[in-house]
This record gives sequence, C-alpha cells and structure tokens, in this order.
Amino acid sequence: MDFITSGIIASSAYDIFKHGLKLTGQSLKEYLAQWIRDEVLADAVADELTKLKISNEMSEIAITRRLDESAEFQDLIRNINAQAALFAPSQINTVTQTHSGSGDNVAGNKIVNN
Repeated sequence: MDFITSGIIASSAYDIFKHGLKLTGQSLKEYLAQWIRDEVLADAVADELTKLKISNEMSEIAITRRLDESAEFQDLIRNINAQAALFAPSQINTVTQTHSGSGDNVAGNKIVNN
C-alpha cells in the first residue's frame, strides 16, 4: 500500500508544479484532502519533499523514485496510512433476497442507461 501512497503524493506534487504553484503543506493538503487531514502532517510531507529536492524540473516517475528511496519519507507514508485507516470507516453489508416471478431483483443502486 505504501507504493500507492508514494505514487499519489508524487502525482500530486507533479500536478502542483504543473499548475505553477509552490509546493507547501497547504497546497499538498488541498490536493491530498482524502489522505492528509492534519496540517502538521501536510507540512511535514512538504518539508520532506523540499529536503529531497523535489522540483518542477522532475518528471512524475522521477519524483516517485526519489520518494521510494527515502526512508524518512516512507515513515511519513506509514503515518499517513495509519491516520487514513482511522478515518476510513469499514462497513459490511449483507443482503438476503428471495425472488420469484419477473422483474429486477436489485440490492442497492440500479443504474439505467437511457
């Protein structure tokens, strides 16, 4: 799962640079609102990206490789994933249906393309 998080952060950093923005904790927090909810953690990620010399001259793949090579950044990713697990509710749904006759037997949202 850590490689997915690295890829998402690398892609976000690349997008920030692509749009001519400065890489800050606030800009990362806006791009990564689903994963980074804590401003302190967002600032820590931005600081670590600065330490790793992530710049607008790098490709998305180069950014991902640099992130994957950094032990400190991998620790931050573990913290992000642990924090995200606290906010991501898990839910188990069980549906038991008995159907006879004609018609649809739908347990959930039915999407109809017109």
